[in-house]
Amino acid sequence: MRAGRRLGLTYAAVALAALVTTVLVAPTQPEYGADAPWRGITVDDLRHEPTTSGWRVDLRAALAPEAPAECLRYRATPVDQGLVLVSAAGAWTYGFANDGDCATPTRGVGTRIGALDVDRGTFRWVHDVADDLGRLDLTGPTLVSSVTLVAEAGLVLVRASADGEQVLLTLSAGTGRPVDVVETGSAGDGDQFQTVGAVVVTGRQQGVGGVYRYDLRDARDLGRVVWSGPASTAGIALALSDRLVVARADGTVQVDLATGVERPWAARLDRLIGYLVHEDVVYAPRGGAATGRGDAGFVALTADGERLWSSDREVRGGYSVTRSCLAVTDVRSQTVTCLDLATGEMRWTDPASSSSAVDGLPGQTDDRVFATATAAGPGPVVVRALDGSTGSAGSRVSLPDGAVLTAAGRTVGYALAYGSSGGRSTLVAFDLSSGRALWQHAAELQVSVWAGRLVDVDVDGVARELVSPDLATVPQGSPGG
Repeated sequence: MRAGRRLGLTYAAVALAALVTTVLVAPTQPEYGADAPWRGITVDDLRHEPTTSGWRVDLRAALAPEAPAECLRYRATPVDQGLVLVSAAGAWTYGFANDGDCATPTRGVGTRIGALDVDRGTFRWVHDVADDLGRLDLTGPTLVSSVTLVAEAGLVLVRASADGEQVLLTLSAGTGRPVDVVETGSAGDGDQFQTVGAVVVTGRQQGVGGVYRYDLRDARDLGRVVWSGPASTAGIALALSDRLVVARADGTVQVDLATGVERPWAARLDRLIGYLVHEDVVYAPRGGAATGRGDAGFVALTADGERLWSSDREVRGGYSVTRSCLAVTDVRSQTVTCLDLATGEMRWTDPASSSSAVDGLPGQTDDRVFATATAAGPGPVVVRALDGSTGSAGSRVSLPDGAVLTAAGRTVGYALAYGSSGGRSTLVAFDLSSGRALWQHAAELQVSVWAGRLVDVDVDGVARELVSPDLATVPQGSPGG
């Protein structure tokens, strides 16, 4: 055989071997996303079991120094990447301790609100709203029922009550200093409250069996009531980012936040069988008892109530918004359907699902959806990752009994499982591409994802950042999803 022919055959053999290697190896390459994090906050990507060797901060000392440590839990509201609003709450409110043991010592706990920098482990500010109510001569124990961020105005909106009076106040998100404080009337069991962006809505029923009356305020000027008006005896209202929608017996109206002008809404809010709102689009099941038809399918409405789309009538079940879908779970027919958020078209259907819920994960960098199947009795929680574009099955994850998905980094998903505290105090990490379990971290009291950081809180109320050596290490693999 001539040398040239032998060389040609050698090259061909090498090329064939490379092709075979590619065919065999490529399917096993991990696939991770490269999109911006869903919901805007990047979550730490810890592939190896972390330790509590990061920063530490004493939450109890800052937020509830006079309450017994065993009677406290801590809740956080994300402000931005690396920044959360933290407050304390009585453990008994979560069912973790006997009321007689913790109810009295924690009266008034939760009035201190702190802006915690979770990149550095330091409080930027701590403010006690009980002081603000005290200046209104409201001296009884203060109950804080809501803390929300008004991002576009750089404000923190707080709803609190004391001595039977409801109060709204705003704090500077940058400094914690009070900006506005206003009393909104006596507190009652039927009081309603909603806020989205700068839209602030309060409502109460006018006597037993009477109609509800709503007040609309702008968080940037709480002292001015933009609009006040009646609704129906059912008390159905919806706050959107720039308006209030109110259902009445003779139709539904919308009120513009900027002008206070009332005009008709194109749909009947009281005829929607539940709904959820995503980017000011209202998604709801179609028909129902109010229409007498029992139609199936889903409808999407614009902020003006105009119909954006209607889905196929065969689609029915529980629903949630993921990155790319209105995901509908029909437990009876054991199917999961992805409806395009913009058009309502059926993008795909998974015909053999025993899932009870389908969700996206805050922080994920792809369009996967996670279908969760919970056993009828004790047993593992099985999660299947489905491609958001095609519905094709990806990884399969087995989680401890009672675990719930909570967040995702670029390559790692996280779930919270029950631990020794009686609550979900164990953090479970798994690989997003393969579903392989990576590690578990059992906290003494709480473990959470706070504005992208993983945080452990011990029984003394000391928070510590969870860190691992590979914080910035990402395994090689496809940027696809």
